[in-house]
Amino acid sequence: MTTEKRYEILNALPTYGPMYVPVTDNGEPFYSEGFPVRFYRTDGTEWVANFQPGWTDLKKIIEFDKTQNLLIIACGTCYIMNQNETKPIQVFGVGYSNIFSASNDRLVLQDQTDLTIIEPDGNHWHTERISWDGLKEIKVENSIITGLSYDPMHDADEWVPFSYDIDTKVLTGGSYHRYDNKKPWWKLW
Repeated sequence: MTTEKRYEILNALPTYGPMYVPVTDNGEPFYSEGFPVRFYRTDGTEWVANFQPGWTDLKKIIEFDKTQNLLIIACGTCYIMNQNETKPIQVFGVGYSNIFSASNDRLVLQDQTDLTIIEPDGNHWHTERISWDGLKEIKVENSIITGLSYDPMHDADEWVPFSYDIDTKVLTGGSYHRYDNKKPWWKLW
């Protein structure tokens, strides 16, 4: 990995110089100020990206250990970027609200209903749905993620504990699947 500066998070879009490049999930132009970042290409030139934001306040840039690509989190939306290219390699999510470190240099992104695991090479995958609507008190210890998932059902309205093993991809608990084995109400008689 190079120790040269690869990017700079800007406080605002520049008022002079070359026009910024809007970066979105679908390639459509985006003209409001989002998450502005200046990239320094390996050839010595630079460009400014204006990333379309998601739905949260989470803004961060992560450098991977096993690839030159970068993870840009623009207000909850993730962009996998190469500093030399103006188009994202991948775009996913809109509501990531928190990020945690896990074993083997993996990252865990928290959304409202599930989690996303990002490997050290930038590849990522999503857990199955854990919650109906909301996760809180997330803790990561080695490869085990624990927390609470919200169950808004009229007879429950509670936070249900869960654990997720990143290595085996096994979910225990959580609110989303707790009614899977119950008989439908019309089959009670």
